[in-house]
Amino acid sequence: MDEIKNHLEKLGLSQDGALIYLKVLELGSTTVLTIARKTRIPRTTVYLLIDELISKGILTITLKGKKKYYLPTSPKELLELAKLKKKEITDSITGLEKELFHLQALYNSDHRKPKIMYYDGVEEVKKVYEDTLTSEKIYMHCMSQDVALIMGEYLEKFYDRLSQQMIQTFEIVSDKKEDKNFQKQRSTSRNQIICIPEKYITKTDYLIYGRKVAFITFKDKTPVAIVIEDSEIAYFETMRYLMIWEKFT
Repeated sequence: MDEIKNHLEKLGLSQDGALIYLKVLELGSTTVLTIARKTRIPRTTVYLLIDELISKGILTITLKGKKKYYLPTSPKELLELAKLKKKEITDSITGLEKELFHLQALYNSDHRKPKIMYYDGVEEVKKVYEDTLTSEKIYMHCMSQDVALIMGEYLEKFYDRLSQQMIQTFEIVSDKKEDKNFQKQRSTSRNQIICIPEKYITKTDYLIYGRKVAFITFKDKTPVAIVIEDSEIAYFETMRYLMIWEKFT
């Protein structure tokens, strides 16, 4: 009998559910009260388990007058249910095998491996800037001289929103005249800006915020961004950024 219960439990029945089915199989048509007495399972629990067994097709219900009686599925029908469950599991395995590549991609995008996202074009790159606004602090290395021309008035509004949302920023720009004017206009105790020699000018900016590092290149008229999401990489880039900051302050 214990071996049969084990098989029933492998079909998804609980220990008490398997016991109830076997007892109803032995008794035939019976009531909740009788099942509770024979199995020594509390009546309230029996009601819950019977509903579960009915939903699985293992018990059926019939009325005699106003009284409910419960009947067991025949062992042959139970075997068919087991075969159906086996088929469903086989189909699930086949489906998972077909989708393994996509599942693996999701797994890799989790915290175990860095998540890498690619953005192409002005409207896509705006999404990166928008994402930074969800952070409390941003480290910004903005040495590109083409960003204002390419991003247009959006960039001005972006800096306004940084101030409005009280986001703390540290920004590195060049010591060219235009950037020095920008520093005078925008630098505050909360949004600090320093200038470094223009010999360090590049066409790629980078932003560090939260667990992410965004590299945005403006070498062509169409900007491209790569965002890496990984705590360790973000920490490394932050330390490297602070080395530059401390050198020039």
